[in-house]
Amino acid sequence: MAKKPTYYPYLRRDRTKRSVRRVDAIFSSELLEIPKVIKASRLFKPSGLNNPTWLNTTSKYSYSQIRSGVKNPGWRVTIAKGGDASSNYSRTKYAIKPTHYTIVSEDVNYYSQGYGTVTGATLVQENDTTVIDSMAIARLRNRLQGKVGNAQLAAPIAEGREIGRLVRQINGLGMSTLKAMLAAKKTKGKSAAKQLGDAWLGFGFGVNPLLKDIQSSADAILHYITRNDSRIVIRGTADQVYHSGLKHTSSSEFVSAHCSIAHQSRAEHKQSIRYTAGIDLKVRAGGNYGVTDHLGLKISDLPSTLWELTAFSWVADYFGTVGDWLEDTFYTVPGNVIYVNKSYKYQCDTVGMPVVFTTAGAQASLSGSPFVLRYTRFTRTKYAPVLPVRPLRIKTLDEVAVSGTTKLLNLASVLIGRSPSSHWGPKLLPKKYRTYTE
Repeated sequence: MAKKPTYYPYLRRDRTKRSVRRVDAIFSSELLEIPKVIKASRLFKPSGLNNPTWLNTTSKYSYSQIRSGVKNPGWRVTIAKGGDASSNYSRTKYAIKPTHYTIVSEDVNYYSQGYGTVTGATLVQENDTTVIDSMAIARLRNRLQGKVGNAQLAAPIAEGREIGRLVRQINGLGMSTLKAMLAAKKTKGKSAAKQLGDAWLGFGFGVNPLLKDIQSSADAILHYITRNDSRIVIRGTADQVYHSGLKHTSSSEFVSAHCSIAHQSRAEHKQSIRYTAGIDLKVRAGGNYGVTDHLGLKISDLPSTLWELTAFSWVADYFGTVGDWLEDTFYTVPGNVIYVNKSYKYQCDTVGMPVVFTTAGAQASLSGSPFVLRYTRFTRTKYAPVLPVRPLRIKTLDEVAVSGTTKLLNLASVLIGRSPSSHWGPKLLPKKYRTYTE
């Protein structure tokens, strides 16, 4: 008997429906109708003549809710056999709470009372998703690395001759700092600034990456020793939230003899992307996979290693994604990728407060609740069984601003430490500045 698959959550079977083992298309279109009611009376003050049905309209707001995709009742069997049972799917949905209002208005000649149910429009505004898409891919790959274990040791080995000098310079840090402090008065602080800048570079691009390399190599070796074949599911999720608003200045929606009604609307937008991948890891020792793969010593790691060894490549990575793109493009999964799905969800929650506009010479009072309208669009896309790659692009201002203080200190320290007499400058650091933490 096949082992119960864990790729997808268990879904309870509907016993009332006939079991059909075939792939079929799903399409349904539902019309959501919300009543629109406007009623008002009008009293002519000089004669006392009253018209109780001066306004009496009833109609509907209509919203199309669509669901489409592909159903596969035999997906459990497909998964149990190690196959791909994923499929495309999309859905659009609305949830609406309209405005219920009452209004009283009058001028010199008329007195009017109105009430009813109205609603506004949703402020749909979908932003570009390139940034959160890249974040979701990065998190998906980080989950895989946590399952497999991997260390990029090619660049540290290439710079191994610098490690001895780095250790000796660290040993002399205390005395060098003391001498710089004593000379600070004579040099008006220039020696202290130079010493601090060199120390910052030394720790940021020498000590800290070295410690991280040691830790990652130890983790990779541990994963290699405890390795076994396994079937895993990894996910990477990223989202963003933003807001928008709309203020109405006029309206033609009359709800009494002297008044029209509109809405001042604000909306909260949520965009979310999730990548899900099913992978059969095959990491037992063999001719095609060994400890060198865990330690990043494969030919496929050469492009990203050469980029890290390129002078000031870390500066380029502040403003672009060259390093990420190279790492993703030339990475090979130690096993078979069974499926990759991308789920995208956009949700817009619009809230509108009713606002009254009166004709000249009239007065009015309005009481009512805000309308609430939720628009949701969800899509699931089936990808080829290959891990997605972060695109080659220029980073946004928000991305560049992340850890902005650290980046500015790095750049300032490089400019201060360009003098050949710098104790912690180019003599300490490898000729090719690098960082693994960006």
